[in-house]
Parts: sequence; structure tokens; C-alpha cells
Amino acid sequence: MSAPGSSPTDADPFAGVATPTALSQRIVEAIQASGPITFARFMEQALYEPDLGYYRSGRPTVGREGDFLTSPEVHAVFGYAVGATAVSVWEGMGEPASFQVVDVGPGSGALMSDLFAYVDARSPGLAAAMGGVMVEPSPEAAADQRRRLGGLGTRIAWRSDPLEPESVRGLIVANELLDAQPVHRLRWEPSGWRELHVDVDGTAGLRDVAGAISDAALLEPLEGRVGSEGQVVEVGLQAAAIVGELAEALEEGMLLLFDYGYARERLYASWRREGTLMTFRRHTPGEDPYRHVGEQDLTCHVDLDAVEAAAVQAGLTPYAPVSQAEWLAAAGALSGELPSGGAAAELETYLSRRRGSETLSDPAGLGRIQVMAFGRGGAIVAPGLETR
Repeated sequence: MSAPGSSPTDADPFAGVATPTALSQRIVEAIQASGPITFARFMEQALYEPDLGYYRSGRPTVGREGDFLTSPEVHAVFGYAVGATAVSVWEGMGEPASFQVVDVGPGSGALMSDLFAYVDARSPGLAAAMGGVMVEPSPEAAADQRRRLGGLGTRIAWRSDPLEPESVRGLIVANELLDAQPVHRLRWEPSGWRELHVDVDGTAGLRDVAGAISDAALLEPLEGRVGSEGQVVEVGLQAAAIVGELAEALEEGMLLLFDYGYARERLYASWRREGTLMTFRRHTPGEDPYRHVGEQDLTCHVDLDAVEAAAVQAGLTPYAPVSQAEWLAAAGALSGELPSGGAAAELETYLSRRRGSETLSDPAGLGRIQVMAFGRGGAIVAPGLETR
């Protein structure tokens, strides 16, 4: 509520907003000083602003103490299945004496921990050749990962900067990395597509405002598409750029990506009126990106066509995308073929694996994640993956 005698420009920009944060105040002040910003710029700040962004604040994000669970935290069978893929890639490369597994955006470190457990139990040759690399820009997250993976000693290395071109011979993995990259939001109006920018509303804090398209490249995936009235879509340019960088880093082996996503025909279908933007806080999904700024996750489904185009342009051979449920079944995760720490005969271990596998394969949840694989250096046969 404004103070008596104040002008409209003096209005509290957070009036009516239940949870202003230090980051939302910083963003509001910047908009008041310089004008509206793109949603991509807002999302970048909300997730990655130093010290204040969701992934840079040092607070737990992934896991039961965080705001959401990813596949590696649900059950070890996910890491075992990635381990089985690593064995296939290593064998397909002719069993080289040196083999890298690189986890980009490694979260809690659970994936690498379970992958090493699988390889150590099932493939002594690969275990002797394999070294792990964690690409983690957050010092706090890297410290937590080091504590979790301390038993692996010098077999794991950390880096905070991107991978150099042609620096990896082995397997590059990224689980739910691309759906956390900034996106632009566009809305269909009678005059065509308009971009939704972020502005300040004196009574409601941050709000959407339609404006001009900030980058002509945003219209390329929408070329020829007529939206339904008021339809909102998200277009991300950064995810494809990351895929291109990862593809160029792969000298030989496989790039393996896991993310929620659709081909453009479905992602931008006229019946999908509200896009795919979602928030997660305390394991509860939401739809308002302007609440709890810096304290909730923001995520959007990935454009699978853009991902494949970026990888192919970098010279990789695409495999047909499959759902995580299909891939896990082919990798043996659902049939009990993967190891379970030597205690497979114990009833509790069996039941735990079964519950975890059902969660990871749920077609209404994690099971619909898309598994996208790309290879370089000859066709590599891996369970559940077929080249186009």
C-alpha cells in the first residue's frame, strides 16, 4: 500500500507479492532504472545470479532435502544403467587404456557414485581405464560432491569451466541440464508472435509485458506456425549452444543426454496454450516464476529438434530418442540384471529396486524423460539405443 501523498511511481513494487526476495528486489531496481528485460535474462538471474540465484545460493536444491528429485537420487539403478552404457561405449571403442566419463551438471554426485559401483563390479578392464570428471561451476555443490565421492580418491576430478574441443574420449553425460537453461517466452497475437518481457507492476511486482522480438533467431523454430489466440511458447537458444559445445568436446565416444522434451510438432502445437514453464519448490510444482525468485527452480521442456540439429552440426551421429522407461528396460534396470551391491537376494533390496524402477519408469513422471544419444568415431551398439 502506498504512503499517503505518494505518486504512482513511488508505489511499492512488491505490494501484493507474498514473498519478495533480495534477488527480486535487485531485478526490480534494475528494471526501474533501465526498462523491461527479456524473460531469458530474468530466468538467467533467477537461477544463476552469483550468491542469490537458485543454483548459486549454496542451499540444497536436488534430493530429499532440496526441492526436487532427479533420476540418480531416486534409485541406484539409474546410475547402474548409465554404467552399463559406459561399458558398451568402451567396448565399442576397442577397449582403450584411457576412458573418461564426464558428468556435466552433476547435482548431488549420485550418478557418478553409482556408475563407478557398477563398473567396478562388472567390468574390471573398464574400471582400470576409467576416470571421472565432474563439470560443476558451483563451489558449494562441488564441495558436497567431493564429500560424497571421497572414497573414489584420484579417480575423480572436478572442473568449473567448460570442456575444451576434442578433449574427451569416452562418455559425456548430462542429466536434466538443458531444461534449466534460460528461455524466451513468446505469445501469439493477431499481428503475429510477440515476445513477453519482464516489467515492474506497481501493485503486483514483476509481470509480463508484450514487446518486440529481441532476437530474430527466436522465430526460426516457429517458422510457418500459426498459434492459437493468446498461446504462449518458450524458445531457448542456450540449450542448443550447450549441446554444440559438448558435441565439439567429444573426440570419440558418446554424448548421452536426459531431459524432458518434445519434437517441435508437439512442443509448439496450437493446443499447448500455456507452454511448459514450471516451478518447483519443496517438491511442489507451481506456475508463477515471479514468486520466490532465487528460491525455486524454473524449468522448461527442451526442443528435441534443436538439440539434434546442434549435435549433428558438430559432426555427431544421432541415435533415435527413446523414453527413459524404454531405455531402462533395455538396459536391464527393470529385470534385475543390474547389480545391487551384492545383496540382490535380500527381500528389502529387491523391493527397493522394484519401487525405484517403477518410479524411474512412470510414464506420467520420470519415465517420459527423453534419452538422446549421439556418437562419434563409428557406430557403437548400446542397450536401448539405435542409430537413425
